[in-house]
Order: sequence, then structure tokens, then C-alpha cells
Amino acid sequence: MSNNYLISKCSLKPYEGGSLKEDYDIVRGNPVINYFESIKSPSISLTVSFIDVDQVISRKGITGGEYIDLEVVFGETEQTFKITPDKQKLVLNAVRNVISAPSKQVGTLEFVSVESIVNETARVNKKYTGNVSQTVFELLVGDDRGIQTSKKLEKDDAANKYSFVGNLKRPFDTIQWLCPKTQASSKNFGFLFYENMDGYYFKSIESLLNQKPAFEYSAFEAPYRGALKIIENNLNRSNDIGMNLRMGMYASRTIYLDLENQSQQVVDFEVSDLKLKKPLKLPNGLEKQPTRRMFRILDSGALQKGSTKKDVEKRNELAIYQNRSYARNNLLFSQSLNISVPMNVELKAGDIVDLKFPLKKDENPRSSTVKPGQDKDPDLSGKYLISELRHIIGNGDSSTQLQLIRDTFTA
Repeated sequence: MSNNYLISKCSLKPYEGGSLKEDYDIVRGNPVINYFESIKSPSISLTVSFIDVDQVISRKGITGGEYIDLEVVFGETEQTFKITPDKQKLVLNAVRNVISAPSKQVGTLEFVSVESIVNETARVNKKYTGNVSQTVFELLVGDDRGIQTSKKLEKDDAANKYSFVGNLKRPFDTIQWLCPKTQASSKNFGFLFYENMDGYYFKSIESLLNQKPAFEYSAFEAPYRGALKIIENNLNRSNDIGMNLRMGMYASRTIYLDLENQSQQVVDFEVSDLKLKKPLKLPNGLEKQPTRRMFRILDSGALQKGSTKKDVEKRNELAIYQNRSYARNNLLFSQSLNISVPMNVELKAGDIVDLKFPLKKDENPRSSTVKPGQDKDPDLSGKYLISELRHIIGNGDSSTQLQLIRDTFTA
């Protein structure tokens, strides 16, 4: 893949009432573009650092609200990286690091999805019932109290219902609060809510991990036909036992108090309940001792769906699958791998990639454990989920930086 590229369009679009009255082209300011998306974030973001030869930042008093219209074409691949005001809707959130000189200015423009700005003004102030996936749709698209985005929403169907009162929370905060309360199936738990270049996603961890790989990358000096080159890689082992114990990832106890019936329910959770193929083991059996205790009051009012006392929704096993969901998420993000690859605009956060790393052979052929025909590291190679993605374009070079995670304990 080639690093050759052409920034054919990079301009600010004015908004009604703003200080900028017409499109301002910053292509000739030698822009450096940094695009970012993550499965942990409900908003994509973009920064553009450039030389402001016209000093429009100070002269016009640009402080935010303008849209970005961007198009970059890449050499031999003929790929196009495009961000438009109609589809991605990235709005100028802040102007940073402005350095003034007699003949020019250097500054950085920070853009975020316009929905993240709307999220700060919207408040959820009614009761929601029914399937969780439908509630997410209402918060993003259908409800006038929500975001009301026109972007695509791709969602998996939840296996459970959940009733709650909004309590004036923000829509994005509410959806992320619902993620650990959402059940994918009778045996699988955990949902993620995020945005990438194509729109919004409310997906179960199960469905994300079951995708077919979008691309295959190789770290071999001579890549296989059809495989793409890994430029750099760095394995992060971020499994923090102390923090996991504090969060109750291995074992926890939840006490539910029902004020109406004056009763309580104690729910114990152990990570062994997930029936992992590669069970977690800690010294002295710490994984069997509750390290986090939670106390919760059952919201009987949220379960009421009619005027009579008996007209209530069926209570679910929230305490059970919510604890499993927390553990499932923590296990998924416990280890990560960072790689750098040639620019590939078709990659998205939430995609699966298949990686191949060479197997280190023993210097003594007689003692080598390498099996005949085995040419890749079975521990490091395999399918990974793109957790974070960053496109960096500028100064005559371009690359895609990926943070990858995988199902280490259940694969």
C-alpha cells in the first residue's frame, strides 16, 4: 500500500449566526489530520492542525460551531477518506494551541459529532419500558426528548426488557448505563454502544466477536498473497488484578431490598459462573471471595404499568446477568494489542481483523518445538476486535493505528 495521498478538500462550512460567512479552505495550510473512533465512545472525533496563512482564526473570531468538509484520495489503492456535513456531521468543538507570528498562525481545530453537542442539551424525563434495544432506538431516533439523529443505527435485539425513569439524564449516558443491563441471550451478556464512520451501533459482544474478519494482516517479512503488512506491533498486558478485585470482577455480592414487600434478595456472583474455557486462577482462591458488595433498592414504581396494584411488569434476574455483563466486559478489555498498518479507510471500530505473527524458532533445530508446516505463533496470531482506530494523515505520510482486543479467556 502506498503512502501517496492528495487532500482534495478540507474546508470549514459556516453556520447561521456564526462569525464565518463563507467557506474557508485550509488545504493550502498543509493540514495534519488525526481521525479517531472507539467502541467505548458514542462520538467520533477529528483534529486538524494547519498553518493559518490568512489568520482567519483571530481575524474572524472562530470559536466553534462550523462543520468540516474533508476528502483525501490515496494513491494506488484509490481509496477515499471522506467526511461531509451531511453524513458524519462533525462540528468544530474547540480551537486549541494557536500560535501567532507576524505573517501566519498555527492552530488546531477539534471536531466532534454534532450529536454529542445535542446530548448536552437533551434530557430524558419520562418512563421507558419494554425491550432495551427498542428503548435505545427511541433515545437516539424516535423520541423528541432524545438525540433525534438522522444517522444510521445498527442494533442487535436484546433478550430482556428493562423499565426505568429517565431522571433527567443525558441520552448517551442513559444508553451506556443500559449496556451492562442488557442481555444478549440466555448464556451471553454485555452490549457496547459506539459510533464509527458509518453511524451508531448498539451491539452485543457476542455478535461482534462472531463476525468474519474484514482484513487479514501479516507481520512476516514477506506477506502471504492477499495479506497486508503490519508495520509495528506492541502487546499490552493490562490485566490489573488489584483493580479487578476492587471492581468485583472475580466475585461480588449484591443485596436487593424490596421496600414494598419488606424482603431482601442476596445474589452472589463468581467468574466461574461464566464457564470460561480458560478459567481464571488467583492465589489463595481469591477469585471465590466477594471483593465488592453492592446494595440496591428495587424500584417498584418503574415496574408499575397500570392503575391497579397487581398491574406490574414481571421482575427479571437483573442482578444475575448484570454482574455477568460487568465481568464479561472487563475480561474482553483485560489485554490489548497495538499495531500500525498502512492507511486503510475501510477499517472501522467494531470490525474483526485476522493477524498472523511469525513463530520464533529454537536456535537448536533438534530441540525445536515447531511442528512441520507450522509458520505462525498460535498464541499471538488470531482474530482481534478493533477497539480503537486512528487515521493519521499529514506531512507526506499516512497510517492507521489500531488498538485490538480479543476473547482471550473464552476462545
